[in-house]
Parts: sequence; structure tokens; C-alpha cells
Amino acid sequence: MCRLLGAVARAPISLGYELLEAPNPLIRQAESHDSGFGIAVYRRPDGSDPGLVRFPQAGSAKEGLRALAGLRGQIFNAHVRRATVGGLRLENTHPFAFGVFTFSHNGTLARYPRLPKDAPEVRGDTDSERLFVRVLAHFDAAQPVRSLQRALAPLIDETAFSALNFLLCDGERLYAYRLGVFELHWWSDGERLLLASERLTEEHWRSVQQDVLLIADPSDPTEPAVARVLGDALVERARIERLEPDPALSGEARGVAAAQRAQGLAAATAG
Repeated sequence: MCRLLGAVARAPISLGYELLEAPNPLIRQAESHDSGFGIAVYRRPDGSDPGLVRFPQAGSAKEGLRALAGLRGQIFNAHVRRATVGGLRLENTHPFAFGVFTFSHNGTLARYPRLPKDAPEVRGDTDSERLFVRVLAHFDAAQPVRSLQRALAPLIDETAFSALNFLLCDGERLYAYRLGVFELHWWSDGERLLLASERLTEEHWRSVQQDVLLIADPSDPTEPAVARVLGDALVERARIERLEPDPALSGEARGVAAAQRAQGLAAATAG
């Protein structure tokens, strides 16, 4: 259970208002999602690697988020974490990055996903990073819907999950997907388009429906392209469960419990 915030814009912007000053800023959401925070910033949508800043401690630390508020770019991928699998380590802190690609996840998988043999190296011990590696091994920007279907469809039979909600950026566009118990919303003023787990402002945000992929392009941030990924038959088979043990835990205690849960998943996978 985490919170996502993404943005694309025609010209470079900052997210200072959304991070710190909006009616429901990310810094307020980080008070209960206190297992780390980070942001990937793409200065231009030209396929260049992003700037990446991550902190494996409480996202409500004002000095940390205030430092990030001045970053400017045309694509953003930001995340505040509420750990369920994997301790409070930098390697477990979203967004995860591999070259030009960045990935943030909101949700928990009951089992680690099986990874293709040629998948990139996994550095931490979260279910979320393994989901990223799984997606990355299949992703094709020329066929985003079909390639994401190849990545996600086997999960329906592999594991229960609370949500597969994610933000994925390939350096040119931002992809946002929703499936599970958590929400996802978007809003645009014509010059920039925001995607978030919670509505940040009082404007009219549109809710993303289940199994919907949004493709947000900074060259036209008026509204995203929309597509289904898995289809009704697979969605109906999905084992969607809340999967948040020990909801009262916070801070270091939550991190310890999440680290223990990762050890259990690793042992189950090895067996």
C-alpha cells in the first residue's frame, strides 16, 4: 500500500505545489506512508536517463520533500511507500530504475512473480521490484498494450495481489495502470497532466477504471490514450485481496515486519 504521483507537461514544470501545498499534498499522504519516498525526473522526453532521488526513510520529512519540490522536468514518477514486503533499504525504495526506465508500484503480491531467464538483475527484496523486472523483460514501446498483457496475464494464475497499480516511464511517455483495491485518478489543464493515487486538488479528477492503461504523452497532455490490458475473463479470475498485515505498524517497526515477510517469500520461492 503506497501512493503514486506522476506528471507529463509540454514544457518543464515543478511539482512543488502538489508535493507540499495542495489541499491533499503528497507530504500529507506520506505521514501514513512513512517507509520511504523518491522521485524520478526526466528533464526532456527525449529518451535520456532520468534524475533519480530516493530516501528509505519517512516521506513526511519536510526537508527531504522540500528539496525535491524545486526539481523541474517534463515527466515525473514519484512515490511514497508503505512497506509490506522488504525492509527500509535504498534498494527497496521506489521508483526503481533500469537505464531510461523507472517504475513505481502501489500494491502487494502474495508471491514473488516468476522472472524470465533474461530478466535484469534484482537488487532488493520487494515484490514491487520483481514486478518491474517482469514488466521490463516484456515491454515494447511500439506495442505497449500487447507487451504489458504478456507481462501481467500470467500473474493472474501465479499469485493473489491487492493491486497491480503502477507508473512506468520509458523516457518518452508515462504509462499508468490500475487493477486492484486501490484507486488511480488523473487531471489535466491542457498544459500538464497529473496521475495520482489520491486526488490532490479540488479540480475535477477523473477516476481510472479497473484494468485500464493510460498512456500520457508530454507532447499532448490534454488527455491520455486509454486501453484495456487483460480483459474481462482474466480480471474475473484475479484473486484480489487487501493483503496488508499489521496495519497498525509504522516507521521502523513496519520496516522490520516487511523485511521478515520478504524472507518468508524468498524461502517459499526457493522451495
